Amino acid sequence: MKTTTHLLWIPLAAVVSFLTSLLFGDVLTLPLDVYYLIYFTVMFGFFYTYIRRTELNLMKWITPRLGWAVLAGILVGILMMKNVLSRPETAHFHGFQLWWSIFWRGIVYGLVDGLLLFAFPWVVTWRAFNAQKHRAFGKIRIALLAWIFTLVITTTYHLGYTDFRSQKIVQPNIGSTITIVPTLVTMNPVASTLSHVFLHVTAVVHSPQTELFLPPHRVSESDSKQ
Repeated sequence: MKTTTHLLWIPLAAVVSFLTSLLFGDVLTLPLDVYYLIYFTVMFGFFYTYIRRTELNLMKWITPRLGWAVLAGILVGILMMKNVLSRPETAHFHGFQLWWSIFWRGIVYGLVDGLLLFAFPWVVTWRAFNAQKHRAFGKIRIALLAWIFTLVITTTYHLGYTDFRSQKIVQPNIGSTITIVPTLVTMNPVASTLSHVFLHVTAVVHSPQTELFLPPHRVSESDSKQ
């Protein structure tokens, strides 16, 4: 597949994620967990289409330097945790709702966001330019381009939510700039995805009604009873 053709997957991901967050997370005021189900389904369908259409060998991209990727992901994940914990607490979940939210909004949501914002743009860019065959300086240039694509998708996806159509859009881009680092360093998409799961789980436990993490930022009926 030609470089330009392969890179078309980046704007396609931006459009799909924007329309999903806009239509189902903003225009329609669905219960939060229902919205997340739709978002997860759309994005997993998109990733599956990409894998099939481009004949992606997942193991080829996941296994190299996996140990270093996990270590780097945990270290940056701890940094993300500290960022969340430095912000004010909100009303907490309890009992079954807490454990369900850790799984659904923490692990699964963090995983899907991590794949969309970090793993996907890095893999697409790395494959488009066949980065493995480049020397160190060439890899650095391709890594910088992957970082730019991460910010493009981060911006478009978050603009689907009302409250991010303001100066607030800077915040997720700062977070993405930090979170993409372990994948750029280890050249493994697992690293940044893992870091993002740390952030989501911490937000669910510490501040589930946060105004920055876990969009869309509105209180569902079940949340208001907590």
